[in-house]
Amino acid sequence: MATAASPEPTSAAHTPSAAGNGILAVPVQWLRRHPVLAAQLRGFAVVAVICTVISMLIFASLRPLTGTQWANAISLILCSVLNTDLNRRMSFGIRSSHLWWRDQRRGLWVMLLALTMTSGSLLLLHQVLPDASMALELSVIVLGNVASAVTRFLLLRYWIFRRLRRTSTPVAVH
Repeated sequence: MATAASPEPTSAAHTPSAAGNGILAVPVQWLRRHPVLAAQLRGFAVVAVICTVISMLIFASLRPLTGTQWANAISLILCSVLNTDLNRRMSFGIRSSHLWWRDQRRGLWVMLLALTMTSGSLLLLHQVLPDASMALELSVIVLGNVASAVTRFLLLRYWIFRRLRRTSTPVAVH
């Protein structure tokens, strides 16, 4: 009488979770192997939502007074300072004021990317639909910000806050 071999028990580390199945399996597993990056991305996403909401409120408030392009520029500049400061704290864990001004200057340079994308998108929108609604303008701004978010994160991680990568590597003790 042949007996079937029982399958080897799987450890919790190798058991796929519900979130690890399907289309998100590879990114979820990859992020589990890179917990620092995963934490930075979570913080970045939270900051992005906060700053997008605030930016849209500023834009909607200023648009009737200043016009579309100025409202966009002012809201992005104001939110850039907030964005960089929140990312320092929430995404990259920087609590001190050391190098705050330098980080803010660099953050403003990074903001120019989003400003270029959103201003260009708004200009194109008004060429196609001269009487576009504010809701459509807000949608275009959000899409432009989402499109520039990947580049913004990479610039924050590898340019503005690169000092963290150098100081966080373990030093071998001899």
